[in-house]
Amino acid sequence: MESEKRGQILNLAKKRFERVGFNKTTVDEIANDAGVSKRTLYQEFESKEKILQELFMFEAMAVRKAILNQIKKITDPSEKLQTYLRLAKKYLDQNPFIVNVLNDGSGFFAPFLKDKPQVVEEGIEEIMASILKEGMEKGVFRKMEERVVGHCIFLLFKGFTYGKSEVSKPFGQNQTIEFLNFIMNGIVAK
Repeated sequence: MESEKRGQILNLAKKRFERVGFNKTTVDEIANDAGVSKRTLYQEFESKEKILQELFMFEAMAVRKAILNQIKKITDPSEKLQTYLRLAKKYLDQNPFIVNVLNDGSGFFAPFLKDKPQVVEEGIEEIMASILKEGMEKGVFRKMEERVVGHCIFLLFKGFTYGKSEVSKPFGQNQTIEFLNFIMNGIVAK
């Protein structure tokens, strides 16, 4: 199946998962929405769970690529880190599917996704650590163990975004500025 049609199926599955939930969605409905036979869908995706896995990774990688493309031209590590955090927060605020999967307090998605959320979170931490390392090399950030501090920033970011208990009430601009100021005050070289 061509990648465009595969992407369309994933997008339609995402819309249905958001609208009626993963549990109430059937493969028949996804196939019908995509205008393909159930057999064709099963040739591409072994199960509804495989659709969920691929959709989650597709979404996560698409946002990663989009954000990295936007920050790669930024030369100041301080500005790069703040922009990265703002863009990641903005994306999460606009994408309830990813937030619901990452904030899987009930453990509902865990059996289907296995280690995929952890892989995505580790990727976020790696980006943060790489920006911190760049900032130390340029003398913008104080000396630190970038992987440890990157992990700490990630945990704060997670708590500030999808890890909070009231996911439906995103923080506003003032809270985002306060969060960024808190982070930057801890890492910028004095």
